[in-house]
Amino acid sequence: MTPTSEYPFRAETGGHAARRFHAEYGSPLPTMDLAARNTAAKVHRGAEVQALSYPPPAWSGVDPSSAEGLSTLLALLYGGNRVEWSRGGVGLGRSVPSGGGAYPGEVYVATEFGLCHYLPGAHALELLRPDDLRSDLAGCLSLAPESPPELLLLFTSRHDSNLARYGGFGHRLQALDTGVVAGQSSALLDAAGLRPRVHGIFDEDRLGKCLGLDQTAETVRAVVTAGPAILPGATTSVITRTPRRHTPRSGFAVTEIDRAQVLSILGEVAGTVEADFTSGADLHCVAGRVSGLGVGCHRFDGASGELTPGIAGVTPRELFAAGSFGELAGFEAACALLVVGDYEHGYATHGDRWYRLLNVSAGLLGLRISLAATGAGLAAGLRCDFIVAQADRIIGDEHPNRDRDRDQTVLLTVLIGHERAAPAPTYSLLPIEDGR
Repeated sequence: MTPTSEYPFRAETGGHAARRFHAEYGSPLPTMDLAARNTAAKVHRGAEVQALSYPPPAWSGVDPSSAEGLSTLLALLYGGNRVEWSRGGVGLGRSVPSGGGAYPGEVYVATEFGLCHYLPGAHALELLRPDDLRSDLAGCLSLAPESPPELLLLFTSRHDSNLARYGGFGHRLQALDTGVVAGQSSALLDAAGLRPRVHGIFDEDRLGKCLGLDQTAETVRAVVTAGPAILPGATTSVITRTPRRHTPRSGFAVTEIDRAQVLSILGEVAGTVEADFTSGADLHCVAGRVSGLGVGCHRFDGASGELTPGIAGVTPRELFAAGSFGELAGFEAACALLVVGDYEHGYATHGDRWYRLLNVSAGLLGLRISLAATGAGLAAGLRCDFIVAQADRIIGDEHPNRDRDRDQTVLLTVLIGHERAAPAPTYSLLPIEDGR
């Protein structure tokens, strides 16, 4: 990998603007307007549209040389994968979760046949430019690949997508959502042997111009590069294992899980993801019903693969406001896995951009936790409606293993447990066993 132009690419305030934003919007529990509507997904009027086969055949993989060769990847990355029935009616489920179901992100694809935008609802690609822009786009990255990647996935956020419902807190949700989608794409591309790398440091203005974005309304938040394939000469890189996510849509069963299951999840998540930045995030477990693990907060030590005890007696329900849906979910779940980061840690190097990078990293880790939990036979639910002050107290100064030189805060909670026995009705749209 070779560095491009000097970083950072634009003037920063050393974290001052990010600190003000977090104090006003990112730390207090947000006030939600549930009647407000999220903005619609983006469509490029007049662009050539190529419909992709749906459902794609289960055995197809990733072939960046054609639009149809991306059908399975895009369906499993950001497409609709099931029809759900609930008290609220009938809805279309997606392959990844999103805060409030807003799906503020857009997915752009750069391959040898051109630059495209993905339409999840239609499962189609809009051809924006027929040029091969892979070298130009890769040149905008802080660590550009030595040779053009086979495929670039660019993830943007529509700035106002969820602000009517969540206010300023919606911007933090957008960063978390970006991390979730980047994590899903990394898992899929890794399963196809395409050597993914997540990029959070790049020339945002140049990338925006290449994509033709109105950057007052939409900006690039993350890029994932892929290839070349591990097996040279292969025309298609088959997805050998489908990343599956099991969301407890009917709630958790009030039952125990085993300490070994928790450790297997944490051990898998702690594995490295290739990225151009290091978040330094920690993982904690607030155990409620975990056999072999005392009730309370435990910090995961990646070096030893063990959990070290901290504050005793606290349970996942205490992370959430009394009487809220989060408190009920926390009571039912066996444990909560917390993604913990340090905002001050990165401001000196990355400036205000660090706030976004850290939350993107948290979303990526949350997605990896949910995939690992499914692999361990459990369900996982990502939640952002925890009370930050209470969560920080639980992992805070009373913890005997706390690094006193770090200003750590909880970025995301993932509730873990067994799903209640009678799940809500659902119908899978994909012939691939993709969980719920």
